[in-house]
Amino acid sequence: MGKRAPKTDTWWKNGVIYQIYPRSFMDSNGDGIGDIKGITRKLDYLNDGTENSLGIDAIWLSPIYPSPMKDFGYDISDYMDIDSMFGSLDDFKVLLQEAHKRNIRIIMDLVINHSSDEHPWFIESRKSKDSVKRDWYLWQPADKKRPNNWISYFELHNAWWLDKTTNEYYLGTFTKNQPEVNWRNKDLKKAMYDVIKYWFDMGIDGFRMDVVNWYIKDKSLRNNPWKISFSPPSLQKHIYDRNQPESHQICKEIRDITNTYKDKVLIGEIYTNDVKEAVSYHGSNNDELHMAFNFNFLFQKWSAKSFYNSIMDWYNLLPTDSWPNFTLSNHDQPRHYYRYKHGNDSDARAKVAAAMLLTLKGTPFIYYGEEIGMTCEKIPKNSLKDPLGIKGWPIIKGRDSERTPMQWDNTDNAGFSNNTPWLPINKDYTHKNVESQKDDPDSLLSFYRSLIWFRKNTPCLSNGDIEFLIQEPNKILAYKRTYKQEQCIIILNFSSKTIPCPINIAKNYNVLFSTHRKKYSPFKLENIKLNPYEIIIAD
Repeated sequence: MGKRAPKTDTWWKNGVIYQIYPRSFMDSNGDGIGDIKGITRKLDYLNDGTENSLGIDAIWLSPIYPSPMKDFGYDISDYMDIDSMFGSLDDFKVLLQEAHKRNIRIIMDLVINHSSDEHPWFIESRKSKDSVKRDWYLWQPADKKRPNNWISYFELHNAWWLDKTTNEYYLGTFTKNQPEVNWRNKDLKKAMYDVIKYWFDMGIDGFRMDVVNWYIKDKSLRNNPWKISFSPPSLQKHIYDRNQPESHQICKEIRDITNTYKDKVLIGEIYTNDVKEAVSYHGSNNDELHMAFNFNFLFQKWSAKSFYNSIMDWYNLLPTDSWPNFTLSNHDQPRHYYRYKHGNDSDARAKVAAAMLLTLKGTPFIYYGEEIGMTCEKIPKNSLKDPLGIKGWPIIKGRDSERTPMQWDNTDNAGFSNNTPWLPINKDYTHKNVESQKDDPDSLLSFYRSLIWFRKNTPCLSNGDIEFLIQEPNKILAYKRTYKQEQCIIILNFSSKTIPCPINIAKNYNVLFSTHRKKYSPFKLENIKLNPYEIIIAD
């Protein structure tokens, strides 16, 4: 690693964070939609304090606020309540209490780039040009043409929408139902900061902040340059509708609020493949986000070399006192089991991916269902729910395939609900589910569970520095983790072939964790041959 971050025992640095898409995790009331009581019911699966559970340390919940659900919760109509679809505020408080009993932290999604068009703020704003909240949103006069060429990401349409009440355009860069707020307005800013304090005061442990680099738009509303792309949202270089320098000041102010509370975390979605741009949201003095998502890593192909280059770019650009993180799947991207599948090797590849995620220096994020190898089956057109998929079909697939219900067992509806689920269940649920894997020592679930608990009991894996043992990897990633007097090496074979390990270190090692070797069995790096997709952790 190019720069050293300080050793730490901070929970969000040494813990494992598990993302739940609430609509799809567990339905407790039989309406076909996952809910808060369903999540509470499954807390022991996530971490009951024993190695029989998955062992995660925190849950990140996708939005559960009141919403018309035009974008499934990312269009919020009330920032300080819970949508009745998911339960009540009291249900959430019970979840918070029960999670904390199990040492599970709760991270909420903070969607403050835009609101729903049914939010009282926007309803007031659109009443008249003289409304007291008119400037809380981005309005422009309706001339002969729209203010600029910015594209609405999900509507595949110009991002300015005509409101007939006042004959002016408002900006909605996701959908017309998600008007952008005006972060240059001090009253809007104060109202949003009150939202943050409200949830922190209730006891939540942090926020995942949605599209942080979209908060501020170019003051002059200049046109974005065009570029060649097969995807309409990517037909522009997003110079003026994203990544404005004033967004960093907002992050600093939110960090200042967060610092008045104890043990809270801010995690930012910086939706860009530009590593330098994402890293910048940590702040030059570690005074913005605690962590920014590394999408560059998520988008890599199946290659030890590709992952290594992405990892090193991230490590080397991070400011000295900042902390890395890694994730391979989320609610907006096809699951990595699906992306990296390779016939009968799919589970073996998934184990290598999990081992990489859970042994690199940085906080690992796991998306629900990854631990059982959930994939992305095709959703029929008449079952699509995602506005992007509906609008872009058949060229743009949308995000429904990565949001299908959790597969708990092989009963009807995969044990997710006793009613028809809001999205179709993957057809492979009959053999790919929690119940069928939990007692199988060779299953993907058993692998995740064992490795997460091994990580908990091995401080160098959660807190240690990292040093790569192969500087130009071809098919093998190998690195050493060091914490105080403890060291271990990690060797990951990304290949389907038996290959020699190209490391010449004259030292005897003992296996601590492996897919192919017995625990405590000795070996020498200089003459070891790795089995296909073999994983070794040794000291």
